[in-house]
Amino acid sequence: MKSLNLSAVTKYLHYGDRLRPARDWYVLLVIFGIALGLSVGWNLWQFSQITKGQTIGVPAPAAPAQIQLDQVKTLFEQRATEQGRYTHDYRFVDPSL
Repeated sequence: MKSLNLSAVTKYLHYGDRLRPARDWYVLLVIFGIALGLSVGWNLWQFSQITKGQTIGVPAPAAPAQIQLDQVKTLFEQRATEQGRYTHDYRFVDPSL
């Protein structure tokens, strides 16, 4: 098996006495083409997964049990009651007076 000759690759990409803007544009267009191809491929894969009804990534957790929802509602009701007490029942004295 023939090994990859890196010196030939680096010699081609190395700036010499003259600048070669055509080479730079080709490299830029190749990198852009690869990035565009990867992006299109990724989006097509995601589209096919979604159209099949599958999820992408971690599936959503199951809905919480009704008991947990009731506990949360009770907690918010207690907080609303306490907020009302601060507004109407509790009296505060300004210590600077």
